Amino acid sequence: MTVTNEVLKNIYERRSVRAYADKSVPEEIIQEIIKAGFHAPNGANTQGLRFAVVTNKAKLKAYAEKGRVMSLAAFRAMNEQRPSEVGERMVKQLSNPDNDIFHGAPAIVFIFTTPNCLTPVEDASLAAENMMLAARSLGLGSCWIGFAKSLAHDPEFVKDLSIPADHQLAASIILGYPKKEEMKPSVRDEPKVLGWLR
Repeated sequence: MTVTNEVLKNIYERRSVRAYADKSVPEEIIQEIIKAGFHAPNGANTQGLRFAVVTNKAKLKAYAEKGRVMSLAAFRAMNEQRPSEVGERMVKQLSNPDNDIFHGAPAIVFIFTTPNCLTPVEDASLAAENMMLAARSLGLGSCWIGFAKSLAHDPEFVKDLSIPADHQLAASIILGYPKKEEMKPSVRDEPKVLGWLR
């Protein structure tokens, strides 16, 4: 099947971007991307997601370093209890002090769930994907940063962004203009369908 639908083309061409140009993203574009995230499906239409944005360069650098150090401690502890090849790779990667977990992106959007969310994991994941697809359609790169999850335990981070105690950090999406003009889509195998009752 030849893809002529722009929505499908956007989905197939989106990829995680880990190299960004030194160019800020206009606030109105970030707002539009957040709006796209908030328009994702959510359990019982509770609309319980909340968002926080960081574009301040000094704070981005500080949070990236805190996230790296906190994630390193977590992976070390996990790898001591249950050693694994992936765990060792993560420890090695995070041990590098030059490792910027935000990849030099000029913006990051944190997605929080509230107690009002009936399906918090699903709601945040759907919002994150909407946001990454919206970013791609607007000429931006994006990437979900799992290492940023540990920032939820940092008092300064919580205070800086005025995060209520009952909110949970569910996803962290970096945004920016890709360094390369053309970002080739990731190669994917054909999907494997386990069953199909007709």
